[in-house]
Amino acid sequence: MTLYSGEETVAPPQKPEKIELIVEPIILKNDLTDVWGLEKTVCKDASLSSDVTYNGDAALLLTWDRAVPDCEWAGIGIGWDSYAGKDISELIDYAAIELHVRTQEGKMFGLPIVLTLEDYSGGMGFAYTGNKYFERASIDEKWQKVVVPLRSFDMKIENLDPTNIKQLMFELQQSGSIYLADVQLVFYEPAPQTAWLVEAPLPDPLAMPKQLFADGFINNNGWGLITDACQTFDLSTTEHAEGTQSIHAKWSDPAGTCKNMAIGVSWNKWFPVDITGIEDRTALKFKIKTAAGSFSQLPIKVAFEDYERTNSQPATLLSKYVAGGQYNTQWQEVTIPMAAFGGGIDKTNVKQLLFKFEQSGDVFIDDVRLVNQ
Repeated sequence: MTLYSGEETVAPPQKPEKIELIVEPIILKNDLTDVWGLEKTVCKDASLSSDVTYNGDAALLLTWDRAVPDCEWAGIGIGWDSYAGKDISELIDYAAIELHVRTQEGKMFGLPIVLTLEDYSGGMGFAYTGNKYFERASIDEKWQKVVVPLRSFDMKIENLDPTNIKQLMFELQQSGSIYLADVQLVFYEPAPQTAWLVEAPLPDPLAMPKQLFADGFINNNGWGLITDACQTFDLSTTEHAEGTQSIHAKWSDPAGTCKNMAIGVSWNKWFPVDITGIEDRTALKFKIKTAAGSFSQLPIKVAFEDYERTNSQPATLLSKYVAGGQYNTQWQEVTIPMAAFGGGIDKTNVKQLLFKFEQSGDVFIDDVRLVNQ
């Protein structure tokens, strides 16, 4: 019977003082010692060029096109340090492969090269030279650094042994023509990341009271204030029970042919809300007045909707929900217990509160909130 199967946590190695105390840092300089793959093939040409240099007398010119028929593989390999076995395990968290590149002509908005580390047992680790490693947005006719962290190499797929590295290979993809110079290991620390989009933490959606409308929708997460042939729904500054604005809803649909005569609001920034724990203690309250006339009920239904677009049993604005039992041209408070909405929806996945308008009418709505009874 196994009583304990844990593994002791291995502390990461400390950052060395100098890379050269661990491994030879220079991979490619001004000559082609320890470089293979220089022979010309149907889809690749590699040669030392003195026409364009970076930090010395020459640079490696690579030109390739993998779309050429019969192109099985294109690339070069560098065994550096006379192909000695190299242990980079202590550098993985602290170093990167730095190379200097430029185009022969024009711009390249990517660098289609897969860097491949190979060990002496045939294991490999791969990293793509994505443009997040560039100094600038594109590779152009000016030299720039491309810095690929060792941490970005996938070493697990083909079981790379970082303690016994044989060589670094450049697998050329797609097509291109570049100069390559000064490939080396350098110390590397990722730049601190600054979030460009910070989402404020969500408040407790069940903490009451929850103001859904007061001079505007909560978090501006409401919809339906539109004007068309069936409706005029907008904000009014001339009538308001609280604050400076109310919702003015005027609509006409005697034939029942209009669609989407509704107003909706989310009180949790459109994240789902689980209301299963509040049905017995919560009510919807709002203030309402008619533009003209007095009515024992209004052709307005209120419902909750879940993220499957299913509506709860709607609550029609009956006389029992309004103070005084009558809807008229004075501001009246409407109170609808949560239990009045019945079932029909997934109460763990509620999306929004809906006001649905039928037939015709003209009302002002203000101070919409969820409260404890």
